[in-house]
Amino acid sequence: TLTVTLDKVATESVTEEYTCKLEFNAVERDTIGKNIPTPVSFESDSWSTIAANVKSGNTSKYNVGDTKEVDLGSFGTHTVRIANKSACESETSETACGFVVEFADIITKQEVNSITNAGVGTNVGGWKDSEIRTYVNGTIYNALPIELQNVITTTKVISGHGSTSGETNFETQDKLYLLNAQEVWNGNSYDTSVGTSRQLDYYKNQGVTTTRDDGAIKQYNGSNFYWWLRSACSGVTYGFLNVYDSGAWNYGNAFASLGVSPAFRIA
Repeated sequence: TLTVTLDKVATESVTEEYTCKLEFNAVERDTIGKNIPTPVSFESDSWSTIAANVKSGNTSKYNVGDTKEVDLGSFGTHTVRIANKSACESETSETACGFVVEFADIITKQEVNSITNAGVGTNVGGWKDSEIRTYVNGTIYNALPIELQNVITTTKVISGHGSTSGETNFETQDKLYLLNAQEVWNGNSYDTSVGTSRQLDYYKNQGVTTTRDDGAIKQYNGSNFYWWLRSACSGVTYGFLNVYDSGAWNYGNAFASLGVSPAFRIA
């Protein structure tokens, strides 16, 4: 860095030109770029090292499917994995853009909305107005290690709506978010947000589709279990889509207590 300081105001217009010559001797080092630690692996590197290398575009040591353990305090230790590295093209939701990390297991169980109406739940307002969005971006986010919180970027999230008249897709800004049907199976006719995102690299590599879905299975306390998506089911006013314990798509009453397994971006 060359700094030139004006010590005295000029009394007339002046143009100055300078030539700067820099000479360097090669010195062996263990960092890249401007004090960026050399990556070793997703499992062993600190979150700050991972984030620095993601931002510099040096992610060759980090592969889709690589895993890492995260201590969530009272929620216990859970596993996250690299779910995506590909950039978006025309997608309007950023949820499958760039370096996406998702929980490979289920953290806990929670309802989308606890409100019931005549014995059924509600998907009015979708993910945007849901209790589970508040829970994920509050209770779950606050349980993450501070070092991880510091590298998570705010993400533009597009989510689908139910069958309530007048509703359109919702847009939110979130640190943590649940996946949608397209990001898992590359589509579903009951998710109105299909087309705003893309299938995550992990599920694409696993060959996951609506007819070949075992690659979408996640476990809770060691057993296969259902986990929520952020997509309100477009055919009803009370349900959200979720992933069945076999990996198949399903929808359930919003007040059902199903698995929570969010994702986040480092960009």
